[in-house]
Amino acid sequence: MSPEKIKDCLDRLGYKLFDRGQYWQTNAVFRNGDNKTAIQIYKNTGVWKDHVENSQFSPFKRLVEITLGTNDKNEIKKYIDEEESLGSMYQKITSQQKLEMDEIYPEDCLKKLLPHYKFYNDKGISDEVLKNLKGGFATNGKLNKRFVFPVYNEHKQIYGFSGRDMSRYEGRPKWKHIGRKKSWIYPLYVNDLTSNAIQEKDQVIFVESIGDLLMLNQFGYFNVLVTFGLEISTKLICSTLSFNPSNIVISLNNDSQSSRNKGLEASVKNYLKLLNFFDKEKINICLPIKNDFGDMNENDFKKWNEKLLSIDQQAQRSRILSTLDSIKSIPKSLLKNKSIIIDD
Repeated sequence: MSPEKIKDCLDRLGYKLFDRGQYWQTNAVFRNGDNKTAIQIYKNTGVWKDHVENSQFSPFKRLVEITLGTNDKNEIKKYIDEEESLGSMYQKITSQQKLEMDEIYPEDCLKKLLPHYKFYNDKGISDEVLKNLKGGFATNGKLNKRFVFPVYNEHKQIYGFSGRDMSRYEGRPKWKHIGRKKSWIYPLYVNDLTSNAIQEKDQVIFVESIGDLLMLNQFGYFNVLVTFGLEISTKLICSTLSFNPSNIVISLNNDSQSSRNKGLEASVKNYLKLLNFFDKEKINICLPIKNDFGDMNENDFKKWNEKLLSIDQQAQRSRILSTLDSIKSIPKSLLKNKSIIIDD
């Protein structure tokens, strides 16, 4: 089936589709779900997955069957060609999509990591925080001479690694990642600390790096998710929607000493992006007191917490609008949300 035929079928079945490039996202019509990003459907194949239910990828025919509530061939034929709907759908996945499949690593590989914690201990990070994240020092392989943090998926499988350089060789990147960062929801599945903290505090804090996460954990903030860059990914947004927190805090790096505060600009862009999914009253921008959380001490954290608790929504929107005027390039898809900020 062509993407046009798949879209037509989905439209007739009552799915409201949100275009995400290679795939669509939509709510689970078959179970009356209202999460707009719960279902991911690839355009070229119709292969789909229910992220809220953590289902496996399934052929398009199965989606049609459960939406209609029947596997009657005559009913199915009204929507799709039977020949195109079988397992051959999997065979039509393009090479590019195949390359995006995540590699799974055995749990035993963590035994090779050494409990060499001095680097982070010197920065004020305790052994307990590092052990909670199953981190350790690698002495060989692609992440040799890096302090490595394993990344887990929703099935408690290791499907990525993030390594912080310990060698200090000139020209060596500070961080190296193995796996697809955009699919990571870190550190949600490493242990239950993050999930429990998000539910208990009814809040999610987004930060740029694992270094930020470590210091926040050290000071008792476990309701934290890492963006691994300046953009909050669709996968992170989907996961946040499943928690439905009453408060979301964007805390990317604060480049206030630079001529251009890239962290603030990125935070504003992410704020606009999140407006597609959450009420504006739920979203706050609260940058670190210093450049990042890794540079902050106990007194800085007290100031940051006071700043977070005293955020004035109206004043925040004014600052966001002021920042928007100074940002040179913002996608039109995000600019449409500017009116939401103003509209009270």
